[in-house]
Amino acid sequence: MVDKHWKIALLAITMAILTWYLVTGRDLVETWVEFPLEIVNPPQGMIIRSGMITNVSARLRGPKGLIRNLDTKKMAYSLDTGHLIVGNNPIAVVPEKLGLGSALEVVEIKPSIISLVVDMYVKKTVRVIPTWKGALNKDYTIERKSCEPTEVVLRGPASILKKVAQVRTQDIMLDTDSPELWKGLIPLNLPEEVESNPGMVTVSLDFKVRKAKMWVKVPLYILGPEEIDFTASQNFVRLYVEGPKPFFRKNDFRNEITASIDINATIPNGENIVNYDVSVPSGCSVTKRNPEAITITISRQTLMDQ
Repeated sequence: MVDKHWKIALLAITMAILTWYLVTGRDLVETWVEFPLEIVNPPQGMIIRSGMITNVSARLRGPKGLIRNLDTKKMAYSLDTGHLIVGNNPIAVVPEKLGLGSALEVVEIKPSIISLVVDMYVKKTVRVIPTWKGALNKDYTIERKSCEPTEVVLRGPASILKKVAQVRTQDIMLDTDSPELWKGLIPLNLPEEVESNPGMVTVSLDFKVRKAKMWVKVPLYILGPEEIDFTASQNFVRLYVEGPKPFFRKNDFRNEITASIDINATIPNGENIVNYDVSVPSGCSVTKRNPEAITITISRQTLMDQ
């Protein structure tokens, strides 16, 4: 008796489940469903510049149970791009590409047309130009600029690359404390949709200090043995000095320029035309002297020399 009642109960439950399935499964509904877009036969040697989308939306009508159990992660809209040409390519979006079968009806699909703008994908070798900005120290100028490599290979749409004759680096920031040699790895300033190999270059900037020239009056130092009496025609000289501008900006730059004569025992009595020695800091030079030489008068020497 217990088994009979159990069987009746089980049959009732089964019928209820079946009835629920039939009712809900056949109950028609409509809903929007998104399907990912996948590209089939990508175009060789070409690039899709614009118009590409990632999803197609479809309004579906069908049994509630079938739509509810629809797994869009395993489905996609297949877009065949194997026949694209350069320019604008309008492609109709059709329900058949969703692969849903006859159980579901596609009432509406968005977008209805995909317009793909296509260009040839080419490469081009161009020269690299280093660029910079900022306030360079007024006493310096850029003597030489170079980069390694000097040329790079660009890849991108043909319509863009045909207008590119050279490519510049991103700006190097200069300041008043820039050294005499600057070197660094700098990215390139590329147009959109263009890639470069390599994408960075080593830039070198050689700075040269500006020169200045001026007449400088300095004292003349005369050195000689105690046993020699002498007089000089003058105790100063004027020198035409050439050197870096920063040197002449120092308040005490004259103290670093000297003129001197070293008298020795071989100089005879009387008047003698003697050249004088000049000492200037590294990077400086003397191009003119006034006077060229000094008159030294020897009035007394040792008894041995006399």
